[in-house]
Amino acid sequence: MPNNLDFIDDFFDMLTFKDQATRKARLSKITKPVQQFISTEISSGIIVITAVFFALLMANSPLSHFYHDFVHLKINFSFGNFSILGDVHYWINDAAMVIFFFLVGIEIKREVLGGELSDKKSIPIPIFGAIGGMVVPVLIFLLLVNEPNARSGWAIPMATDIAIGLGAIALLGKLIPSGLKVMLLAIAIVDDIGSILVIAIFYSETISVISLMVVAILLGLMFLSNYVGIRSLVFYFSLGILAWIFANNSGVHPTILGVILGFMTPWKPWYAPISFPKIADKLLQRFKSNLEDDTNNSHHQEYEQDLLTLSTMASETVSPLQRIEKILLPWSAFLIVPIFAFVNAGIDLSDGAFSQSINSSLTLAIAVGLFVGKPLGIVMGVWIATKFGARFPRGVNFSNIFGMGIIAGIGFTVALFITELAYVDEIFLRDAKIGILIASFFAAIFGNLVLKIVQSKKIK
Repeated sequence: MPNNLDFIDDFFDMLTFKDQATRKARLSKITKPVQQFISTEISSGIIVITAVFFALLMANSPLSHFYHDFVHLKINFSFGNFSILGDVHYWINDAAMVIFFFLVGIEIKREVLGGELSDKKSIPIPIFGAIGGMVVPVLIFLLLVNEPNARSGWAIPMATDIAIGLGAIALLGKLIPSGLKVMLLAIAIVDDIGSILVIAIFYSETISVISLMVVAILLGLMFLSNYVGIRSLVFYFSLGILAWIFANNSGVHPTILGVILGFMTPWKPWYAPISFPKIADKLLQRFKSNLEDDTNNSHHQEYEQDLLTLSTMASETVSPLQRIEKILLPWSAFLIVPIFAFVNAGIDLSDGAFSQSINSSLTLAIAVGLFVGKPLGIVMGVWIATKFGARFPRGVNFSNIFGMGIIAGIGFTVALFITELAYVDEIFLRDAKIGILIASFFAAIFGNLVLKIVQSKKIK
């Protein structure tokens, strides 16, 4: 049987990351989840587009009353004397979308710590590009909007939709360099940071200090619990639900809580992955030895304990960030975001509503802001970054950045989300959503066309 002291030495080697190959393991930990994230978002984009199509179809057909009955269906959540009543629209936008923004927070953290936003030479490119891609659309919006009351939606054209944008680029297959996909992902993430700050600062209601203090205490408890080594996901999920309830009553939109929780999720595993095979091999040898010698079942508890130890170590060799993301990402990409799109995209276009929206300055401001302002702002921002010595990722240049900038004009998910926060008036809601749909449609078509022409010329 293996020497117990040897086992303990190996265990401490595992905890202290002594093996030199750890750097490769850390690099793989960054690149593989990003590849998986991009792949999942591409598939999600297709489903989101399908959900939008069916929402528009139902809202403008004899089935429209079924659609609106579903969106406004009341759901009551109660626990003892405590209860929250809301319709499907509320539960999707204010509750389920917290998971979407939680995953956004996770992705931002990964990019900052070890991805495209961690490279000192490359980081100015997506940051300056994203800032330009936010500022220019806002300026265009404010320039074109005539109705003073509609100006509260100034942040709508800031957003870039990661899922549909990556889905649009995926249609070009191998023509598109991987660096450009990561570039779009990084710009969209910086966009998301800007949008999150805007939601927190400009689209929050009257602040309840007491509720915010309770949220802060719960977040502090989560941080402390993680620091002392509490690893139960059920424990953190329970605290997260409590934090959401108080955040929901704080005046700050609860989706901001999702982003904060994403930032707080540990990205390092409890044990070093490089040492796991050695430890697992010794555990399995001891398990096999106990099993073979156990003629009268006297070692049953010992080899059960070995299996439990192996199971725990296997789980804790994967970072909480990766484990949680692997569980939640499919639910967010293939259920929450498509339902969000379905619930929010059902615009009534009957009785000349579409022609009225086309003539609205709000529709024009959002459409031009996204379709023209995004690529213009991104290219300007990237140009400024290069003047300060920033370098492009491999395979990226100004020509394909312009095409990618047009794709970034697909501002669907977060743009719709901000629309719902900015407006109560049904006309403004309709005009803004139509502006988003028009811009996203043309951005997808012309962005792909420009990229196809540019990349085809490079290959020749």
